[in-house]
Amino acid sequence: MKTIAIDLDDTLNDFSATLRTFEFVHDDSYAVSPETFARYLAKLRTDTPDESDLLSTEYSFFRYKVHHQCYQLARPRLDGVEFMHWLRAEGWRIVICTYRDLRRANDCTRQWLGDHGIPFDHLFMAWNKIVFCRLWGIAHLVDDDLFNIDHGEAYGVKVYFPVMEKHRGRPAAGARGFSAFGELKPWITG
Repeated sequence: MKTIAIDLDDTLNDFSATLRTFEFVHDDSYAVSPETFARYLAKLRTDTPDESDLLSTEYSFFRYKVHHQCYQLARPRLDGVEFMHWLRAEGWRIVICTYRDLRRANDCTRQWLGDHGIPFDHLFMAWNKIVFCRLWGIAHLVDDDLFNIDHGEAYGVKVYFPVMEKHRGRPAAGARGFSAFGELKPWITG
């Protein structure tokens, strides 16, 4: 069976745009002062990492709370939804492969996929999607992450990515950038 792995955030949806533009409102559920809320939100919007070596911090909790909202609010790429339906009609097994912590975001992720009519067969969290694809025998990965773009080809995984500002001026290392999901159809069937 033909199998493809597809990322969610900034691939099938507009996660980063939602994070940058949504008007988050401070309330007690964030467990920080309004001043800390504003500071943390500014750090989060510029993708500033936590300075702590600890796995769980006040900032990491804040990050989770905001990201969880973005998971629900992000708009799907309409051409991506159409592409997913085309994959289903063509008999592809569709694996949604995400960096999201699905221990905490499984339900809202499945809800978002269902609400937007996005078909899939499996939903997995994977920190190293190249290794994941190799282990599952998946030859095609659609993902915006620079690591996957840089290393997929070396490990026999064909990577396709939606061209974004972060990709400009970088060699694609064998990966192929696209502007519209329809461009992938001949690439994955050829």
